[in-house]
Amino acid sequence: MLDQHPQIACIWESYLLQPDSHNCIANPDSYNWSRHGFAKEDVQRWAKVFSSPPGIKERIFKYLTKRDYSGINKFRQVAYESFSDFAHRCGASVVGDKWPWYINHIDFLLEAFPDAKFIYNVRDPRSHWNSAQHFKQRKRGDEILDEMLKKDKLITPYLERPNFLTIRYEDLVIDPINTCQQLYQFLGVDFSVDYLDYSSETDPYPERWNWIPQSKDNFNINHTIKWKEQMDEHEIEKINKQANWFIKKYKYEL
Repeated sequence: MLDQHPQIACIWESYLLQPDSHNCIANPDSYNWSRHGFAKEDVQRWAKVFSSPPGIKERIFKYLTKRDYSGINKFRQVAYESFSDFAHRCGASVVGDKWPWYINHIDFLLEAFPDAKFIYNVRDPRSHWNSAQHFKQRKRGDEILDEMLKKDKLITPYLERPNFLTIRYEDLVIDPINTCQQLYQFLGVDFSVDYLDYSSETDPYPERWNWIPQSKDNFNINHTIKWKEQMDEHEIEKINKQANWFIKKYKYEL
């Protein structure tokens, strides 16, 4: 929904803080950089920046424990160059990255980009569990729900800051006009209902979304309530107990 705005460009999970991942846009062996249109020579150059020891994980740890800034400088360089390049090719003035694991490194990110804006998208825990349980039959409901609850506790101390915005997945699906108005206002761009309809013809890099083909479909309100039909009473009761505080915090019905 953000990327459909003509002034906004969004990378689908850059994995820049995991440069060895096969998903990382700075990994020449990855498939992800090509479907975002990055030049191979740029990717190879960014890989060299990241490959110099110590590794990025060690750099993050050194920053958190010893305030070592070498890792931040390297991350800032690669992120700035890659994000700016992508925004330029998309004709956008605002550029972002959808990568849930940024929550694990908020301090590191804010040090690198203190003026960055963060959009925190929450979802009904029962719906989240049900989706993780049935998506591609992975049966990862318990694991993914536990991770979501832990991440919420990590990000909560930051959510009252003016550069953080929290939205509910259900509000985006059920009321996309008002929710997108809020999103676009937060990012300082205009609003039009024309931005709400996806068209592959106007998308310069539609292959970004192929991992989840349904992401290109129109919103289906049933996705917000199908957990009520697919989960049994025992499963619902279990999640109600485990995520009771989260349900109340984000005003979901118990």
